[in-house]
Amino acid sequence: MKFLTKEFEVLHEVLKLSHHNFKRSYDYLKWCFKEIDFKNKTVLDIGGGNGIYSFYARSQGASSALNLEPFGAGSKDSDSHTHEISKSLSIKFDQRTIQQYDDSQKFDVIILHDSINHLNEELFTKIHKDSKALEQYQKLVNKISDLLDERGVIIVTDCGRKNFWPMLGLKSPFAPNIEWNLHQSPKMTVNLFEGTGSKYVCSLRWSPFKRFDSFGRILSSLGFLPSFFMQSHYNLILKKK
Repeated sequence: MKFLTKEFEVLHEVLKLSHHNFKRSYDYLKWCFKEIDFKNKTVLDIGGGNGIYSFYARSQGASSALNLEPFGAGSKDSDSHTHEISKSLSIKFDQRTIQQYDDSQKFDVIILHDSINHLNEELFTKIHKDSKALEQYQKLVNKISDLLDERGVIIVTDCGRKNFWPMLGLKSPFAPNIEWNLHQSPKMTVNLFEGTGSKYVCSLRWSPFKRFDSFGRILSSLGFLPSFFMQSHYNLILKKK
């Protein structure tokens, strides 16, 4: 199957899908979704913003991509723009939240790129210490897991709760805008999906700092420690058994 990299590059530039240039953005996407085979797969992108991850999935052979995005300009007019630029990469935007989503379709791949904590921020900040909040959030994750087809894959990215700089009472120079209290550890995320009753094989990596380009990817291969001093951002793949 031919990957539509050039078409994706055009969309990336015309729709301004990232503040990074295309090469840096594309290198990260290849790293992020390295373990995902999108060919002929159906994709659900929860909280996917302007659609960059959905468009990338289509460029890598996904048969369809649905972006649940209730906020922002990305959820309004991108369908018409997409058809003008490249029908081959068209995706569907849906302004419902995961709580409102009630379709019965199952998906081969579910993407939660920096959105696992935004499904209900008020609850998410407390799930490590409040059993009632954990129980309520578990219901949301159960719903997501139920939308995954047999042998499907979920990818979750987020920042962990622990980082060197806020532990010193300082802002991270690598991620100055992150509110660390709005995040949880990757272990907590794994626990949420294991609590669904489905069995998953989990794979964890620590994300490269994009602005460091290839050097950032080398650092990320060393595991948690370099990330702890930068953005504490992780990449979690959960494959349904």
